[in-house]
Amino acid sequence: MSTQTTATSSAAAVNEYTKLNIPRKIGYACGDFACNMSWTLVGSYLVFFLTDIALINATTVGLLIFISKFWDAVNDPIVGSLADHTRTRWGRYRPWVMFSFIPMLIFNVLTFTTNLEWSETARTWWGLGMYFILVLVYTMVNVTYSAMPAMMTRDTETRSALSSYRMTGAFLAMTVLSYATLRVVNAMGGGATGYRNAAIVFSLLAVPFFIITVASSKEVVTIDDTKTEKVSFIKQFKVLKGNWPVIQLAIAYLGWGIIQGGMTFRLYFCTYNAGDELLYANTQTLWSVMGMVGAFSVSYLVTRVKNKGTLGGVSFTLIAICSIISQFLPITTSGGQIIYYVMMGGVGLGSGMMLGNVFGMMPDTAEYTYHKCGVYCAGFLSTFINFMLKVGQAVSIAGAAALLDALGYVAGAQQNATVLFAMNFGSHMFIGLCSIVCAIALFAYKLDKATYDKIVADLRERGMAN
Repeated sequence: MSTQTTATSSAAAVNEYTKLNIPRKIGYACGDFACNMSWTLVGSYLVFFLTDIALINATTVGLLIFISKFWDAVNDPIVGSLADHTRTRWGRYRPWVMFSFIPMLIFNVLTFTTNLEWSETARTWWGLGMYFILVLVYTMVNVTYSAMPAMMTRDTETRSALSSYRMTGAFLAMTVLSYATLRVVNAMGGGATGYRNAAIVFSLLAVPFFIITVASSKEVVTIDDTKTEKVSFIKQFKVLKGNWPVIQLAIAYLGWGIIQGGMTFRLYFCTYNAGDELLYANTQTLWSVMGMVGAFSVSYLVTRVKNKGTLGGVSFTLIAICSIISQFLPITTSGGQIIYYVMMGGVGLGSGMMLGNVFGMMPDTAEYTYHKCGVYCAGFLSTFINFMLKVGQAVSIAGAAALLDALGYVAGAQQNATVLFAMNFGSHMFIGLCSIVCAIALFAYKLDKATYDKIVADLRERGMAN
């Protein structure tokens, strides 16, 4: 990615506070639909694939996930810093998506490929290697994609609308995968062959959506590098000191990452506690549909509040209430399952509202940091916040797999009472308690719209923004 100087005259002619039209918003949203052909497939099915299909010991799977997620967390800020210093005729962040999505989709397929004729050691090293590479190329695509709204407009409500559309696309992908994955796996032979072929289908589906995003998302915000303090990668971490908007979002993302470990239990819970594997597919589909509703509602709701943090706090509160209620349902009865559908719909609605809103809060921290520290580093901030998400995922998903093994989990067998309790607790009460902590962090968020407008006005007065 060579460095090229964009003509100042053409950049000056562009309105950096533009209200993007609906086709541009949909074009940007296509990117997260495509990303979730990997993210959701891995997040929802990889642990189960490794333990019950590749037949790798659950503790080993936990260690594999931990190592890969830790690596994922470490490379996030490195990629973000490199992207911040990228200058091309396509922009800072867009070329990363453009040149990385094909390798990502290839390794998406290879991660869901195994051979039961290999030894368990060989299957383990293959799984680790493929997933290790996948998380790197996924980072190259997704964290730069997440940073793009900061360069597409400076208008805070348009950024929130981009986030809302983005998460609508993400939840649409989740809906497709939730409904179709197990059905496609079974239709294509089941077992290892079925999972590999399903990964091929979903990876091919992602390609045209990535192309639409690359073609329709234009970076128009210009940063005068002569007025931006030049700092090394290590010194960039200094912008985090006392940077409470970033810290509070990082806490929320850390909590959401930890919640992913609890969500890992849900397929196990539906399979072994409820005795109905398709209960997972059906409730996850409902979760995703309601997530779409929640995410899309943010583009309206964000115009009705003075502080975006309020929406995030309300969203996590809804997730907490529905998750805690689900802990106590008689899941093997028809009445209990009906209520469970309602609760998972509520969790999906809250998740969509939360993600649609929080992704729209992230770009605003770039101006806050630029104003406070004199360093424009939207990519670094995006990757730091995502770093916290992945730290939470690394610890909780690995911990979930290790806990199952320690409690006596046996793949495909009748589970003991302790394992069944852990599957229920992890799927519901654990998620509820973590959501309460995240709600508190976002209710305390101080970068409201009035403060943001003052910051942008001051940057313009100082000649640091157009």
